[in-house]
Formats: sequence, C-alpha cells, structure tokens
Amino acid sequence: MEFQRLFFALWPDADVVGALTRWARTAHALCGGRIMRPDTLHLTLAFLGNVPTDRVPDVQAILREVQWSGGSLTLDRYGRFRGPRIVWAGPSTPVPWLDVLQRGLWQALARQDFTPPDEPFRPHVSLLRRAGPGDLARLPMPEPILWVPRRCVLVASTPRETGSYYRELASCPVTGASDRQDDTD
Repeated sequence: MEFQRLFFALWPDADVVGALTRWARTAHALCGGRIMRPDTLHLTLAFLGNVPTDRVPDVQAILREVQWSGGSLTLDRYGRFRGPRIVWAGPSTPVPWLDVLQRGLWQALARQDFTPPDEPFRPHVSLLRRAGPGDLARLPMPEPILWVPRRCVLVASTPRETGSYYRELASCPVTGASDRQDDTD
C-alpha cells in the first residue's frame, strides 16, 4: 500500500512570506539551525501523517465540506518548541476565528476516522528547525505581521535530508477574511 504524508495549512501571500523570512534571519543569527525555505512557510491546521493514497480524494473533498471563514491574525512573538528544536512566529493573543476554523476542520476529519491530536492547537509558523539554545528574549522584537489568510491548502510532504518538500494537492479560498479582525463572526 502506498502512502502520502498530508497536512492542511493556511498559506501566506508573498508579503507575509517576506516578513516571516526576515524574522527567520533575525532568529537564525541568535539560534542557528536551519532556516525554513520561503516556499515552505505555513500555519498548520491539521497534520494527518501518512495517509493511504486511495484515501486522498476523500481528504481533498473536505476542502469543499468545511466552511473556510477567516479573519486577520497578528504574528507578533517568537516562540520555541524545545523537543523538536523549532523556533516559530505566532500570535500573542488568542485568535477565536482560527480556533473555530481548526475545530471545524477536525470535526470533518473525524467523520473520516482521523483522530485529532491530544495537545491543544498552538497556531504558529515554523521559522527554524534544529535551532540552538539561544535565549529568544534577547531578540529584538520585529515589526508585527498582520496576516489575512486567503488560502487553505492540502499538502503532501516528502521528507528529505535537506528538509521537507511540499506538493499542493488541492486548495480553496478562505472567505470573509477582509471583513473581520480577530473575531468569530
């Protein structure tokens, strides 16, 4: 049986990618590690892991099933996942519309027998992998990034020695994004 490693993510526009890349370079100067390539920057909504290839069309159908209502979020802080040694950018305050969107996605995935993760959703964009132990409090705070996600993407990820390579399998627009600021309406 063949498998594809899948995840759903919000994909940033070029201006947000540029700002995140500048954040990554700043963090890299302190922490080292491997800077994420600009074409891989994203905010994961649901990581599915290895999925049998014959199930991919059903997973793609979820893009038509979920109500992809968005809003804006402000990326205004660095954070770190110590175990996997990841430095990330994320919001310092809750983003209710994003929590609602992520829960709705997992409800649709649960109908296809996918199990949501045990840990709480922590919205973030990974900037560095294999980062060293630099103290993030020493980083100058970069200009906050206001992001209005416009696209949700289903991605197949192929891990390699030089990093993961992504292939977009399907996407859909995130609607209503221009009408709201960090809310759930």
